[in-house]
Amino acid sequence: MKRRWIGVAIITVLAGPLTTLRVSAAPVRATATATHRAMRDVSFAPGAVCDITTAMALASRHPSTRQFVIVASDTWGSTSASLQIVAKAASGEWKCQQAPVAARVGRSGLRPLAERRSGDGTTPAGSFPLGSVQAWDGQQFEFFGNHADPGVRGSYRQVRHEDCWGATPNTASYQRLVNAPGCSSPSEWLTSIGDVYGNAAVIGANLDPVSGDEPGEPPLAAAIFLHRNSFSASGASKPTSGCVSLGQDDLGFALRLIDPSLGVQFAMGELSWLRGTG
Repeated sequence: MKRRWIGVAIITVLAGPLTTLRVSAAPVRATATATHRAMRDVSFAPGAVCDITTAMALASRHPSTRQFVIVASDTWGSTSASLQIVAKAASGEWKCQQAPVAARVGRSGLRPLAERRSGDGTTPAGSFPLGSVQAWDGQQFEFFGNHADPGVRGSYRQVRHEDCWGATPNTASYQRLVNAPGCSSPSEWLTSIGDVYGNAAVIGANLDPVSGDEPGEPPLAAAIFLHRNSFSASGASKPTSGCVSLGQDDLGFALRLIDPSLGVQFAMGELSWLRGTG
């Protein structure tokens, strides 16, 4: 008896007079075609309580966003705030990812972006995307730090010796990462800021487009990040020059949750304002 293979069929020929011919073939299956893109679900903190009222108010103004990093203060002049992360489940329900934690904001409080100026000590208020920046060497990134990547969901830049974040108003380097080792204030030589910039996320305030890098333009904001707290000699956390800061553990948790694929927005400001305007 001999077996010969032809495509997917097996033909068996019996020696001697032809008595039987059997053909078996694999069934043909139609190619599956997706008609709707699947919505990837996100991780949540079981039992954690977040401000879903504010998240839903923000969502009504930002319908494509599935994740909000909410930084809310009781008053505009406060240097302390809470930070929480709320996301929209595949079911459509808003849920808590990171329950409210203590945050520090600008030494002069918060102020709507259009009303503030670089160096005034306020944290810009408004809703801002996760910032995406192109460095002087061509790398595009949303997260950076003097320490190793803690496991972020976007592109991470390990700070180079040459990295300077330009913050001098009405210059071409304003709100850009340029090659200028040893740059001085108001610009920021990132490696010199050490552990405070151990890991950070870029908050997209005054990005795309930038105001303040051309003569005569109002310099609204530069170098606005989510980073680790700095501390006084007594060990107390200090307000920032305009960024948002957290304790190390809370920061690491937040950075690993922030997800560019969810259209994340940083919603920052006085609480009642966020619910109505931010």
